[in-house]
Amino acid sequence: MKLSVPTNWQPDLLEKINKSKVAEIYGKLDRDPVGGGRPSFILPYISKSQAKEYISAVHKTGLKFNYLLNASCLGNIEWTAQGQKRIRKFLDWLTTIGVDAVTVAVPYLLQVVKKCYPHFTTKISVCAGICNPIQAKYWEDLGADEISLSPWAVNRDFKLLRKIRAAVNCDLQLYANTRCLIGCPFVNYHYSSISHSSTSSGINNEFFIDYCMYSCVYLTLLEPWKLIASCWIRPEDLYYYEEAGINTVKLSERGIKTEYIQRIVEAYTTEKYDGNLMDLFFSPSKSLASHKKYTWKKIKFFLHPFKADLLKLHHFLTLIPAHNPIRLDNKKLDGFLEFFIKGKCRQGNCDECGYCRAVAEKALHMPESYRDKMLGIYKDLLEEIVDGGLFKINSNKMSG
Repeated sequence: MKLSVPTNWQPDLLEKINKSKVAEIYGKLDRDPVGGGRPSFILPYISKSQAKEYISAVHKTGLKFNYLLNASCLGNIEWTAQGQKRIRKFLDWLTTIGVDAVTVAVPYLLQVVKKCYPHFTTKISVCAGICNPIQAKYWEDLGADEISLSPWAVNRDFKLLRKIRAAVNCDLQLYANTRCLIGCPFVNYHYSSISHSSTSSGINNEFFIDYCMYSCVYLTLLEPWKLIASCWIRPEDLYYYEEAGINTVKLSERGIKTEYIQRIVEAYTTEKYDGNLMDLFFSPSKSLASHKKYTWKKIKFFLHPFKADLLKLHHFLTLIPAHNPIRLDNKKLDGFLEFFIKGKCRQGNCDECGYCRAVAEKALHMPESYRDKMLGIYKDLLEEIVDGGLFKINSNKMSG
């Protein structure tokens, strides 16, 4: 099983990761004319000249570089002459710096790349939400060389995975180390809003409140068993996916420190991890944004006093502890996937099934004091966002 590995643009990453199973390094600038799947303020800044040097270094290791153009919405700039010029000029630049592949989520952009930039390998992002054989075939017919399937819909459904594999000839990829909710109600809105928060073409590209992420965390705290029912793939279980016809797995996260990416790559390379599976997921304490080097990005983010009550937002965010005491014992998950491989999962009714609840009782430890504290923080924060308090709107006057 080959790995698609994120870059944090740090000079030590290429030296420290185990490259024996790495097929490519992927990433993007913190903002560009297209945008992508992460808000710009959490990504490390790198200049265009530095990016060119970095991609050259990637090639010297024998690896390829995949640039993400994976916005799920382009804000309709593609239907203006100015927007067209910005997109084409950027694709021209990606050509000159030696990018090998581009990942897209918009069918139109895929067709533009295939017709005007055929030297790029074209890959389809999870942001496109491809989750059945019919969708996969349409994208392949449009020119996709590889499709990254929607983890929320397919990662635990082996019957569906095999149907998709039989329907297309292109490579298939799955996203492995994500703790997002299965059947997430926020996913489409989340990717669309993030797309606009990471583009140099929009009016609000420096400001973004991650309502979707806060909501997702709150729902997981409310019912911790949903963390088990999520769509992550254990390193030990890669074999089953390779057997089902999956070519590569994508690892995250682009905005974290090298030591954490190194740990994640090692776990999925050796296909084993002894310890807390939560170590392989994103948490704020792992973020490069917590480094003093990126203080200016935080300051820049908060220079929008008329858009929201940012002092109030900052207050809530500082209440969230850096250390996450949640423990998911990976060894106690041995054999966990067999239930799904045998098709026993009742995806239509988790309450009726109860399997993930039972596994949570055995393998998941979430201190009640931590859970109660965090539930209160996220509940209050979401109320401020929904009733307008964070935006200095009097909800009583609005309702009256």
